[in-house]
Amino acid sequence: MLYLRRVVPRIPAHSVAIADLGQALEVPDSEIRLLTRFLGLDRIVTAEGRSTLDMLLALGHDALAGADRAKVRHLVHAHTVQHLAPPALRWMDVLRDKLGLHEASAFSLSHQGCVIGLSALKTAESLLTGEPAGSQALLLIGEKALSPVMQHIPGTSVLGDATAAVLADLEGPGDAVLSVAHRTLGEFHQARHMSPELQHRYRQQYTPTLAAVMLEAVAAAGLDLDAIDLVLPHNVNRYSWTTTARRLGLPPERIYLDNVPRTGHCFCADSFMNLATARAEQALPPGRTALMVSAGQGGTFAAAAVRTATGRE
Repeated sequence: MLYLRRVVPRIPAHSVAIADLGQALEVPDSEIRLLTRFLGLDRIVTAEGRSTLDMLLALGHDALAGADRAKVRHLVHAHTVQHLAPPALRWMDVLRDKLGLHEASAFSLSHQGCVIGLSALKTAESLLTGEPAGSQALLLIGEKALSPVMQHIPGTSVLGDATAAVLADLEGPGDAVLSVAHRTLGEFHQARHMSPELQHRYRQQYTPTLAAVMLEAVAAAGLDLDAIDLVLPHNVNRYSWTTTARRLGLPPERIYLDNVPRTGHCFCADSFMNLATARAEQALPPGRTALMVSAGQGGTFAAAAVRTATGRE
């Protein structure tokens, strides 16, 4: 079983009101009203003056503070957008060297949209099973929105720059990953470039598929939905989550939506950021069970059932 020994968010202090982004995003006032009044978004956090590489390096140092870096055998960057830098930059090598992870492999994972962070949990567990006892993996999750195209999903959300790191192993202590469920609907691989007919079909299938994947993760953990104390969603918008809650018969207060208006949708880092902030705000006490959930453009869906550390392990 995989244990999340540390879950460290890095949320920029600076934020911008979505109401002020119409010109930057090149969208009409009607789109801004849809995003803010109907979908429940308000602000996005922005890492002004910092590159994705800067953000990941600071994040890695935060997660590794006081840790034995020689135990880290794998450094993984999970990111939503497929291409973040020219290949010649070799920034995974740069990150590994600057973080002092001299015993680690270093690679990135993508092509799963905003579920890639949850998918990376399965990758980390598989890799660690082939390593000596006590080995760890460091996951750096998320990226910076580099353009209006990256920053805005029409009719759906606006993207912010928060990231998260996970230091994981197979021994604990930490948050225990009880299950991970994943589904890809390949017919929707064109994402925002789909035909109107495919977009309509995707909207019809989105909520039923997301709900089914959530139930699959719960069942794989040997639980039922009543055993889930809190759902930790991706922060795409409030409306889609109230619709999903209604389909599942889940009380809306059991879905942690506090960061939706505060940070916006931060690519594949949302559910990890929500795990950390819900814990800090005592919305998720020790020893409780949470369901981390995300969906990505291209027809990807994932959920992970997690039992939070008690501090007595």
